[in-house]
Amino acid sequence: MDDKTISLNAKLILTKVFTPDVKGYDADQVDEFLDNIAKDYQAFEAYYKDSQKYIVELETQLRKSRDQVSGLEVDNARLSKRLEGIKDSDSVTTNNIDLLQRIGRLEKELFRLGVDPRKI
Repeated sequence: MDDKTISLNAKLILTKVFTPDVKGYDADQVDEFLDNIAKDYQAFEAYYKDSQKYIVELETQLRKSRDQVSGLEVDNARLSKRLEGIKDSDSVTTNNIDLLQRIGRLEKELFRLGVDPRKI
């Protein structure tokens, strides 16, 4: 018999009939004890069924979470690729200052010509 195979259940225990023997045990005590064992088996069976359902739910949630993680990893790789060219530093460089000065001069010239650069 496999360790994971359950050979008894509450019904088998309750319906088990023993043959009487001259030197046998008290039938009422045996019946009472078997009734208690059957009750335990009923509780065990209910717990086992609930546990199996719970395991299936957890496996489903785990599968969904793994799928979600895979999707996020793909998105992360795609976005990382898009952001490769962007500088990591926000520090001011002379190039930035030069560009801002040039924009300022172009805006002054547009105002001089009567064009509002904010409305372009």
